[in-house]
Amino acid sequence: MTEGQRQAQLLRDGFLERIGEQYDLIDPTEFPIAEQMLIFYGKQFNDEVQKNLAKSGSIATGKIGDLVVPKVTKFGNDYEMWLGYDKDNPASVYYKYVNKGVRGVGGTNARPKRVASDTPFEYKTPYPNKKMATSILQWYRLGKAKTTSETQTKKLSKTQRKNKKLKQVVNKADSLKSLAYATAAAIKRDGLRTTSYFDNAVKAVFNKEFFAAMATAFGGDVQLQIRQIGNKIESSNGNNSK
Repeated sequence: MTEGQRQAQLLRDGFLERIGEQYDLIDPTEFPIAEQMLIFYGKQFNDEVQKNLAKSGSIATGKIGDLVVPKVTKFGNDYEMWLGYDKDNPASVYYKYVNKGVRGVGGTNARPKRVASDTPFEYKTPYPNKKMATSILQWYRLGKAKTTSETQTKKLSKTQRKNKKLKQVVNKADSLKSLAYATAAAIKRDGLRTTSYFDNAVKAVFNKEFFAAMATAFGGDVQLQIRQIGNKIESSNGNNSK
């Protein structure tokens, strides 16, 4: 057995030991070890995104927690792994605002949200459009619906507590449409806080350890591109990992 073969065997053994019971998610006969590892890390990324969303208490009418199943394509010595949101998912458009945050326009009674200094997003006018108000209306209805059959009363998650508060607000409102418009106007005024839920998932999963492991798995001059449905997240050469 050559040194390269020995390292590959050790890598495979360590990989299978690491994923343990989760190995049934990947068919060992379908992909080479490197592709198996990419798919596994992609699933880890999806889990990390959902965990971060739950931690931040983020809820939405769309499917911000509904990410694509990680997909790996190979062209010669080039690999691409696709992550994130399908183009048909509305979250593929608005996730970046939840992730980076949006600066508000300010004004009387403004209570600015904590927004990252590097966010490129900001509201230009204090007046919400119909589309935004309608989204907020659906958001309120969703929050109420999620608590209709909720029987848990103790040890609630941040999202569960937020949904219960939304239900209380909705129940007290004389006009849900007026409430939605007022909320949209407040968001325009105060902005959207930064959650970094997506960026933090990238940092947690696609770190130096990941690239070192993949460099060994590839075992040669291989180019890896990790893409969020067309937007490159990271890249690495098999012999020169980031």
